[in-house]
Amino acid sequence: MAGRRAPPPHLPQKADDAMLNVRKALILGSALALGACAADDGDDTGAGTAASDTEATASASATDSATASATDSATSTVSATDTDSASSGGADTTGGPAGECYGVGGPNADGAACTANSDCASGVCTIFTDVPLNADAVCDPTPSMTDAGCNTRITGTVFDFSTLAPTEGATMKVAAALNAITNPAGADALAEATSGADGRLDVTTEVPISAAIAIIALVEAPGAYLTATGLASPAEGSAYGVANGIHDLWLVPTASLDAWSTALGTDVDVPAELLPLGDAGGIVGLVRDAAGMPIAGAVVEAAPGSAAVIRYVAADNTIVADATTDTGIFVILGGMQTGEDFTASVGGSVVAEGRAGTANNVVFTMILNAE
Repeated sequence: MAGRRAPPPHLPQKADDAMLNVRKALILGSALALGACAADDGDDTGAGTAASDTEATASASATDSATASATDSATSTVSATDTDSASSGGADTTGGPAGECYGVGGPNADGAACTANSDCASGVCTIFTDVPLNADAVCDPTPSMTDAGCNTRITGTVFDFSTLAPTEGATMKVAAALNAITNPAGADALAEATSGADGRLDVTTEVPISAAIAIIALVEAPGAYLTATGLASPAEGSAYGVANGIHDLWLVPTASLDAWSTALGTDVDVPAELLPLGDAGGIVGLVRDAAGMPIAGAVVEAAPGSAAVIRYVAADNTIVADATTDTGIFVILGGMQTGEDFTASVGGSVVAEGRAGTANNVVFTMILNAE
């Protein structure tokens, strides 16, 4: 197989050194841990703790230089003038030779069934739901390629966090993690799409992505708070593979956040400055089984010494302190902005673990998938 395409040149050396220091301070990619789902392999995300147990997002405090613009006449818009990438001049070609793009080279041809991007010669498995994996997933062609390198296809499904139902009409913006954390509402779009009647969205960037740490899906819709879910980490350096590794995306209803914040406001152990959820940040999480169903009786814990306050949401939006209820939903307040580790235990045995952080004016999600 031909050698892989080298990542495009990106930041000047001085900026590169600064970014390296940021990465070291955040323990490299673990500051934004994107655990590979059961449906995907670790190579698709490039980072993560507990590879099959978590989808997690966390925060970092630096800016990213990626900017984007462009509107597609269909339901999705694709953007991409990344200042870290070379010019994208020249005609597009579809499906370059094996090894030209990060993530290509699996055993299965286009059209064959797949359960992970690494199954496919193209590097693209049409995964829209991770848990459970959508049964119609097949290998699709490698995205178009420009002189600047390989583009990335983003597929997924937006779910309502309160009902776990697919959500139509939600808008997703793909953003560099550092940009998303420092300016959630105004983060530059690397790609944009709107979910269909089945909650699915599908969009391909027009130029290669170059972003430190990770890329994040920022999802919003009327009646919902801006919600962030991790999509992928770099395949190498700041360059990305041809497909994302996490596909279950989330939208938290504002009414739910308000109800939870009101209930948390009566808890004497929750500092007032950590509320309301969303405006003051916070993490909304779910413990679920291999079929995607919520797990009751799970205890979510941070590492010793953490200042995080963890509570659990009941079906009537009341808050309990002991363990997950039938909803499987938990909330974390006061976590470290740069991210920290959490575990979920049932009957004293750890069933899942993940890492997450928080930022103001956006709700981050952490999905703990028990094996």
